[in-house]
Amino acid sequence: VEIHPLVLPRSMHEGAVRAAEGVVRNVGRVAATAHDDPAERARYGFHEDVLRLAAASHAAGDAASLMRVDLLLDESGEWIACEINADCPGGHNEALGLPRLARAAGFMTAHDPTRVVERLVERLRFLADGGAVGLLHATGYAEDLQVCALIARELERAGTRALLAPPTAPRLRGEDLCIQGQPVRALYRYFPTEWMSGQRNIEDIAVAIESGRLRTLTSPAHIFTQSKLSFARAWAAPERPVSVPETYELCQLPRDQLVVERASWVVKRSMGRVGDEVFVGALLRDDDWARVVDDARALAGKGESWIVQRFVRQRPVPTPWGDRLVTLGAYVEDGRFAGYFARMSPYSHVSHDAVCVPVFARTEST
Repeated sequence: VEIHPLVLPRSMHEGAVRAAEGVVRNVGRVAATAHDDPAERARYGFHEDVLRLAAASHAAGDAASLMRVDLLLDESGEWIACEINADCPGGHNEALGLPRLARAAGFMTAHDPTRVVERLVERLRFLADGGAVGLLHATGYAEDLQVCALIARELERAGTRALLAPPTAPRLRGEDLCIQGQPVRALYRYFPTEWMSGQRNIEDIAVAIESGRLRTLTSPAHIFTQSKLSFARAWAAPERPVSVPETYELCQLPRDQLVVERASWVVKRSMGRVGDEVFVGALLRDDDWARVVDDARALAGKGESWIVQRFVRQRPVPTPWGDRLVTLGAYVEDGRFAGYFARMSPYSHVSHDAVCVPVFARTEST
């Protein structure tokens, strides 16, 4: 992390908000058709446990969401969304702490537009309706515990009991879903829905959601939006969404075209996360790229979902460390902008080794 801020001109900030909200709305609308269309649902290839949770939330109107849209600044200065982290986006600690550290270091100008943690806590308290909130996380990962411990602290400060637990812990006791014997009225998952496949408590969670005695955030109903396949499905729709690059299911483009046009394409596994299984043709040699294409096509042939997306040529941003490319993570809570999580890298591929910085917005028009 670095505390030197990325300061967005007002027009760029407004453009990012507009792009993030619009992509969530438009891609989400296409993805949601999978709930009612068995053929569309089958395209995503999800395990029956994932579909059970998604169906329970959809039927119960359990629709709360916290998403993060990853925006790239293209060469024309427009924000383009390369993916949506719709299921359990991270970055809470950086989004809350880095602007505060920048202020403490003396940066007193511009506006801090990020309120994602505060709004998340407010939303969870509303969903819990006076009851306790369960926070599910992978107990073997300290960075996951950090996020949930932060949210738990803020919930407790606001007067709401918070229970941290592994995703296998919640079970029905009577009509209530309980953690450590304590009923919970809301579940916050910092654990991917697809990783819950095979858990023995799936039916308990689904029944609690269907009964209306449990609300979740982010709702499993949004799992189709989490899949990068949703971008390909949105691109195939009659009315293509704006701020989305050309995106196809991998099998839709000929193998030879992808190999020859290496620098123009990015190959992604639809359910890859944190930059894993994202292959940028412009960063690879011809022979390595050909192997990537062949391997991905082989996996797609076995039922995995892979997409290919038009490479977004980015405009570099000047920084104290030289020109960098920015991936601007714009949080969208229940369809409304909630703040930023920005990462910078010298390359067109952002993963764990990117530098996180605070984001501020100028209040004037220049």
